Amino acid sequence: MFTNYVEIIKKDVVDKHGRLIARPHDFLVQLGGAYPHFSALVLSRGFYKKEFALIPWSQVRRIDGGIHLNIPEEVLRFEPNYSVENYTSIRKSILDKQVVDTFNRKVIRVNDLHLLKVDKDLRLAHVDVGLRSLLRRLGWERWVDSLVRTFFPRARYLSREQFIAWKFVQPLEVEKRGGTLQLNVSHEDLASIPPGDFSEIMDELDPPERIALFRSLDFETQVDVLNELEVDMQRDLIEELDRANAIRLMEKMEPDEVADLLGALSKQEVRRILSMMSPVQARKLRSLLKYESDSAGGLMTTDFIALKSGMTVQDAIDTIRKCEFDIEMIYYAYVIREDGSLHGMVTLKQLLEADPSDRIEVVMEDRPISVSVDESIKEVAFLMDKYDFLAIPVVDDENVARGMISIDDILAFAVDEAWGEKPGLL
Repeated sequence: MFTNYVEIIKKDVVDKHGRLIARPHDFLVQLGGAYPHFSALVLSRGFYKKEFALIPWSQVRRIDGGIHLNIPEEVLRFEPNYSVENYTSIRKSILDKQVVDTFNRKVIRVNDLHLLKVDKDLRLAHVDVGLRSLLRRLGWERWVDSLVRTFFPRARYLSREQFIAWKFVQPLEVEKRGGTLQLNVSHEDLASIPPGDFSEIMDELDPPERIALFRSLDFETQVDVLNELEVDMQRDLIEELDRANAIRLMEKMEPDEVADLLGALSKQEVRRILSMMSPVQARKLRSLLKYESDSAGGLMTTDFIALKSGMTVQDAIDTIRKCEFDIEMIYYAYVIREDGSLHGMVTLKQLLEADPSDRIEVVMEDRPISVSVDESIKEVAFLMDKYDFLAIPVVDDENVARGMISIDDILAFAVDEAWGEKPGLL
């Protein structure tokens, strides 16, 4: 049998002698499992200066008409607070709060709770996020239902329930002092959300919730999410972390994303951050910071697969396998002469189909299409569309390979141009 929070909270609480005590003020649950048990009932007294009595659920005899207790009113102890470690307040931490729906990958607001009632036990089964649940809270449900039935008897409103199973819900219970999040689902449930969807979730949260949720993620997920966020939000999150963790994250992010982030910081802060990074990473970022953000140099990443002229196909495949950094676009590899100039381009498919003993020059495309570091992003987009490229190399005035621009960077630029930053398209 199912009931809802709005109905339970209106029930009278009666002691073992049948005397009316009060109505419930709150309930505590110990989260965990698909359907958490109600663990305690909270009563209150007073108006200006409230006091609270915590009653273990084991002292609830039955829930028929009202909530009947096994104990007399005289044994209740009222105190100024009722929080209990490892227990979650429905009133404070779940109802009316924003939660992450990990199944549908969005932020929702909890209007009511759908409860499973088995004898005297109550279990949290679903959160209710529908319009009817909000009207029920306000006491308007019957009146609005009657009105809708009269004029729109087949309206979906009358039959549609918007429940989300509790096991797919992540409450955002933020500890204000530490800015931490009390996780009630596994890290895997959060990590399974694609970074693009997670960035939209972060965008819908208030700053304290956003920071707390970000801190709750594992390191690799933090990196993936940061790469998807707008620069302003990246900066806000990085500034909330201690510098060592911030540096560690930035060293794992895509170089072009880090360069954009550093561009939003003060010059003094940029110098301090670069001085703490590994020399190799700092050198990459300094090279990117030289370029305008709306140029090919400002958009490119310095991480790409570079193969040496004269090596064999087997040597090329072995080089790709040994790459120690994350490659944004592994489909293309670029052949570089000893002086650093761009010699050719080869695809992974061409390498796998070639004779392993062939020299790389046999299978590569000589003098590949490239763009200058100073080229406009619109011109880069035009060339990638014209030649159906998934990526394009970026060179300087001496034809030295400086980086690569992938199709996802161009797509992000095109979306920003058409709709603005990170839109909800419809």
